Amino acid sequence: MLNFDEPVIMLMVLPFLITIIGHGLFRYFAGEGLGHSLANSSLTIAFIITLLIFYGIPNIPIRTNTDQLFLICLISLCFGFIQDRYPKISFLSPQIHIALMILVVFWIYANNGAFPVIRADIFALAYITIIAIILFLKLEDIQYNDLQAPVSLFWAAVGLYVVSKGSDIPLSENLMMILIAALGTYLILNFPKPKFPFGASALYPGYLIVLSVAIQMFNVDPSLGLSLFILTAIFYSENIIRLLPGEYATPLIRLVMPAVPIAFAWIFS
Repeated sequence: MLNFDEPVIMLMVLPFLITIIGHGLFRYFAGEGLGHSLANSSLTIAFIITLLIFYGIPNIPIRTNTDQLFLICLISLCFGFIQDRYPKISFLSPQIHIALMILVVFWIYANNGAFPVIRADIFALAYITIIAIILFLKLEDIQYNDLQAPVSLFWAAVGLYVVSKGSDIPLSENLMMILIAALGTYLILNFPKPKFPFGASALYPGYLIVLSVAIQMFNVDPSLGLSLFILTAIFYSENIIRLLPGEYATPLIRLVMPAVPIAFAWIFS
């Protein structure tokens, strides 16, 4: 019998179950084509529901990082769902996507920092914003390349969990456990052959969760900047593999490659 009073059960099993049930419901009610396209939103819904159950209903005005993360997930889920449902809609342009990244970075800072922004924080925000945009564009570029995008986000979440565990940041640990469970379930449902496209309903919230937690970790401990920067290499694992001789581009190497930056990030955390 599962005891949902146990944090590990709540944070891992609950999103696992919700993601599976959500995929089934989307497939049943929306049909084979549209249902498969929209089912990716189940992992975001699983994250939101688990967040609400574990941390409670968010306060208005926003008081905590979890309140803010709930709104970020909800807004980006709606934004992504519209794009998955109406992929040719005109206002969902790349410029809007970039603006979304910039707004999130500065919104997170506004919830944790002070205004006017001091000189050191201005440079830090500029670097973080540039990296956030580059990584997001990278994910969009590989979004439909088999399962590269969800795998990258999965390993990024694992990396953040490892670093937060080593640095004793419980909030980040818990949030990454939820995301790891939801993304892991999505990957299991697409094994051995991808069946459910990784659409905007999962890509936008999934990336923004990773980005939000990374920024919050940096706010808690700025010395983690190097570890967090090392983790960005996860998004370029396939590019690194292409630089290796052909005989090394095996499924096993592809599987363990993201573990290399995670190990270095843990060492420097």
